[in-house]
Amino acid sequence: MPKLISKTLGGLLLAASCAVPLQAETLAEIYQLAVSNDAELRAAHAAYNAGKQSIPRARAGLLPTLSGSIELTDGDGDTSSFRTLNFPGQTFNAGAAGHNDDETEFYSLSLTQPLFDLPAWFTFQQGFDLDQQASANLAAEQQSLIVRVAVAYTEVLRSSEDLITAKAEQRAIGRQLEQTKERFEVGLLPITDVHEAQAAFDAARVNTLEAEGALDIAFEALEVMTGQPHTELAGLAAEFPIAPTEPADREAWVKFAQDNNFTLSAARLTMQAAEKNARAKRAEHLPRVSAKLSYSNYHQDGSFAPNGKSTQPFSRDDEPLVFSVRMDAPLYSGGLITAERKIAQQEFIHAQETLLHTQRSTTQQARSQHLKVKTNSARVEARSQGIVSARSALEATQAGYDVGTRNIVDLLISQRLLYRAQRDYANARYDYILSMLNLKEVAGLLSPDDINKLNAWMRPDQVVGKSDSRVKL
Repeated sequence: MPKLISKTLGGLLLAASCAVPLQAETLAEIYQLAVSNDAELRAAHAAYNAGKQSIPRARAGLLPTLSGSIELTDGDGDTSSFRTLNFPGQTFNAGAAGHNDDETEFYSLSLTQPLFDLPAWFTFQQGFDLDQQASANLAAEQQSLIVRVAVAYTEVLRSSEDLITAKAEQRAIGRQLEQTKERFEVGLLPITDVHEAQAAFDAARVNTLEAEGALDIAFEALEVMTGQPHTELAGLAAEFPIAPTEPADREAWVKFAQDNNFTLSAARLTMQAAEKNARAKRAEHLPRVSAKLSYSNYHQDGSFAPNGKSTQPFSRDDEPLVFSVRMDAPLYSGGLITAERKIAQQEFIHAQETLLHTQRSTTQQARSQHLKVKTNSARVEARSQGIVSARSALEATQAGYDVGTRNIVDLLISQRLLYRAQRDYANARYDYILSMLNLKEVAGLLSPDDINKLNAWMRPDQVVGKSDSRVKL
């Protein structure tokens, strides 16, 4: 799962290196930049690397521990030691007082191996679930990046389509306004027609300004993921195919989602990890048995000078090797073990309910996204036909206006309907693309290969630029 992106990234890089430098950036190029620079994905990689340490950390509770210590001391000072001795008929003090000078060296090495520790065993089993959970979370974030890049990229194209139609509408209404003024000046039209055309032109100018701002904002959204500014992108080919889902059966996609959805897999692994943690906490009251092998070396050299007497040297050596078996049983810990056991049980219940909610949500998302793909596919065809109908209606209205059977309001309405139909058609195509990617993400089937396939329909010669740069109309 963590190799979901890396397995095709090399192909993308090779294709990019062999291609002739293009005027506009393509979807694949934007995606490559996002893979390298997206902060959310890099954070997910850090979380993944941390999660992969779950097994080594959990295994440590079952493996032996080896510890050693060294202690060196140097003592120098006065000392006295006396005790009272009682004998029949007499009592006297025995002992000595004087100056003591000694040096001590102490070395120790101990090996401890757990023999019976159920909490450590369940914690070890939990480590495998946490390890797989880290992989599932990373794979989910990798898929999320694909969708986020596609959303941001298509939002630029969508905003560009809106700007193109807004400018075209403004130009058309502007020409209509000029003709209306000319006809008014020769007495062929009333002043109300001029006012109607002027109002429509002013509204078109506002729409153009809003479209320019939306386009620049869409370009800025790309920079959040790539960390680099962008000014020109490749547009979507007009012949981009609208194909039905494969398979067509909705329940088949639900089955895919239940088996492969990474968010659902992560929730399932979270529940399994919480269950093992609860079992570990329930076992905290049980005794723990461990074996210990220790070796130490004690050496002391020194001298003692009793008051008024000559110095007496002394030396001591001790080198024991000890094997022991130890059992520890918590009898009372102030209620800590009981409280932790109850917390772990409730966390397990929480994980169970979260898994159930995720399962239901995944099913609902698979069905709804499948329906969106089907609906958007039909919308594209209907919107395409809508453009033909709107253009025919505009031509008829224009002819009626030229002969005086239709007024300026009818003509302006027909023009708006045509441009609205063009915008709706463009939006329907982008909605279809995103709904298909969302469906594959829910089903756990989304991969960088989908970016490659979509990128094949991007045309670098169809430049989509920011509002303050060159935009081909």
